[in-house]
Amino acid sequence: MKTTLLFFSLLVSVGSFGQLMDGTLVDENRKLTSTSSFVVSDKNEGIVFYELSVNRLGEVTAAKLLTEGTTINSTPTKMKVRSHVMNFTFTAGTYYPAFQNVRVKITVTKE
Repeated sequence: MKTTLLFFSLLVSVGSFGQLMDGTLVDENRKLTSTSSFVVSDKNEGIVFYELSVNRLGEVTAAKLLTEGTTINSTPTKMKVRSHVMNFTFTAGTYYPAFQNVRVKITVTKE
């Protein structure tokens, strides 16, 4: 079971644009530069959607929970996912707009 989970995590992390759903950041083809995974382990299991705001430096400056499509009801799990996505970094550049948005899908698996 752990081997399957590890393989799934590696597969998901290789395709970094796989979980970046849509937004101006994806339209501009800005890449994820952090090695963060789109899978978070917790006591619950499900999917959480966040809309992220990213500045020109590639830092996530805000994360808004999107209730549509989110299957997790646990507030501690949502906060754990939020702090995880706040550590994402993207391609920096002065030619990008001051802020861009992207919708991110995070899969939560049981520990």
